Amino acid sequence: MENEHDIVWQILSDKLRKDCAQAVDDDYGKKYLPFTAGQLVHRVTFALSYYDQKIGNLFRWATKSVEGDNYTYQLTERNRRHLAHFVSVVTGHPESEISAYIEEINDDGALRAHFATVMQGRQGPMDIGFHPGRRMGWYAIVRALKPKIVVETGVARGHGSLTLAAAILRNRAEGHAGRYVGTDINPEAGMLFCGDYAQAGTILYGDSLESLWAFNEKIDLFINDSDHSASYESEEYDLIESKLAENALILGDNAHATDALLEFSRRTGRNFLFFREDPQGHWYPGAGIGVAFPAFPKTSSGRS
Repeated sequence: MENEHDIVWQILSDKLRKDCAQAVDDDYGKKYLPFTAGQLVHRVTFALSYYDQKIGNLFRWATKSVEGDNYTYQLTERNRRHLAHFVSVVTGHPESEISAYIEEINDDGALRAHFATVMQGRQGPMDIGFHPGRRMGWYAIVRALKPKIVVETGVARGHGSLTLAAAILRNRAEGHAGRYVGTDINPEAGMLFCGDYAQAGTILYGDSLESLWAFNEKIDLFINDSDHSASYESEEYDLIESKLAENALILGDNAHATDALLEFSRRTGRNFLFFREDPQGHWYPGAGIGVAFPAFPKTSSGRS
């Protein structure tokens, strides 16, 4: 009797052959291919070499990770440097300052201890270790700009909530007021947003559009991470437009998949930039950070 590994490999092999055959049939039908069998094998082998690492990461994830969505991972060192420059441009603060903030969250032992305590005894839904990925950029933006009101739609397990709360609490310790407001339709969302970090703000449970409609404070930093359809994303931006503070930033966690934030930026006369993640040791190609922000002249200390 075949063991489980043999069955898995057989299924994957059959799927690969089917997908390849379908691609060839769609393009050529019953016509002869313009390559010999040897040439075709060489071409496919060469192209696959660009994906060797990702394919290996895919099988490691499939057999070892407990995550089925909302994947967590570190960013490559090079990608973190790119992120620091990206945030520097968006905020007007020096790259050296932003890099220090990124290192700050990477070295935050209290935050990691909190994550480990929450996850103790659980079998999922997250892998061991706190890996904020692109959210390090969120953290650096909050640390640099010291926003008074930060709103995030779509809390899920609370990776973003925890990251933003950590930044807000550090700002408070330095004498800068700030508050986090999250929204989520799932009343059980925000498992990581607890303990001391819950002192940074609150989560509003219910439909994000309804929560935003009722919100009557000026928003300094808005982060869209809820329903990832382009139409819902656009509705959120339209709804918060009149609630934004004068120099507010708008971040889109779905900007790798839609142009909703880009179009909002065009319509409202804001600049738009996008940062793409490069996950370290993971098959997932990465999401990113889209940001709509006003144009400001640079000064030695940041925005004027």
